[in-house]
Amino acid sequence: MKICFLTQNLNPKDGGGRFSGDLVSNLKNAGFEIAVLTHLDLLKNPLVNFFKIRKIFKNSDIIHAVDIWPDGFYAKLISSGLKKPVVITALGTFSVAPFYSRRRPAAVWTCGNSRIIAISEYTKSEIGKILPDLKIDVICPGFDLDFWSGSSNGAVAENIGRMKPYILSVGALKPRKGFHNSIAAFGIVAKKIKNLNYIIVGQAYDNSAYFENLKRIAETNNVKDRVIFKNSGIDDKELLEFYKNAELFVLTPVEINHHFEGFGIVYLEAAAAGLPVVASEKSGAVSAVEENYNGILALRNDPESAAEAILKILENPEIRERFGRHGREWVKNFSWEKITKKYAEIYNADIKRH
Repeated sequence: MKICFLTQNLNPKDGGGRFSGDLVSNLKNAGFEIAVLTHLDLLKNPLVNFFKIRKIFKNSDIIHAVDIWPDGFYAKLISSGLKKPVVITALGTFSVAPFYSRRRPAAVWTCGNSRIIAISEYTKSEIGKILPDLKIDVICPGFDLDFWSGSSNGAVAENIGRMKPYILSVGALKPRKGFHNSIAAFGIVAKKIKNLNYIIVGQAYDNSAYFENLKRIAETNNVKDRVIFKNSGIDDKELLEFYKNAELFVLTPVEINHHFEGFGIVYLEAAAAGLPVVASEKSGAVSAVEENYNGILALRNDPESAAEAILKILENPEIRERFGRHGREWVKNFSWEKITKKYAEIYNADIKRH
């Protein structure tokens, strides 16, 4: 079976790129023939390359795009008349925000007769608010369990050791990640746990107004010297060390103008490393974290609720140990073998349907 895959990029440092790269790699391992189109090649000018792309579509059995806009739209438009199944994986923002813009008619048209797969129940529900009759499957992202559950590579790096004990966040410094709330929550926690630090591993933009605002929030909460920003340009081995030496993982995303966290692979990385997790309700985290099993879903946009969850875990060794143990079991549900099998079932069903 040949699949033409459309995506922004395959960059492992980008959420969508990482999902796309991992899915493509695992589909190839499962025996599928894959042609990948990104915005670095033919999709950079899709109308100019219309007939080149259409020829690739014609020689494919399935056309699979990541997000409704713009790649789902390109897939539907350029394949018109070819009678090829179109599958669209909806990651989050770019499958919802277009419905609240002038692109809404095009987004609605794109979904017609396409197979829509959401990566979380929350993403599904957000699309369902616009298209309540649209059938949407949910297949969560897969996960490299072997690496992230692996043992530490030896001695703790000296710089990491100096920062212990600490709680950890991982994610680009974007408002929807909710760092403004988690830093405020840490300010509350820090009053009770005097030697605790908070490490945020994420791309820091020197001219970013949001980054500057985060530093102001830390200063206002008297934790300026205890909130440590680490650039996300580290490799996965070093990131694993940060996970392995943390007390717990916290990421409390919010929704801003229909921009939201579609899922959150970092929750699975943390769980595989044995960390309890604090996340937000009403976000993609509801599919990545099992409430009161391996973590706590705090109220969204509520630093006090997040602080309460953090303290509940840190002040109760039994809960902390139980959540960590359960997390290692929880992530087994997201093996790429299981996820790839679900996509294969959909591909086969859609080919028969067409």
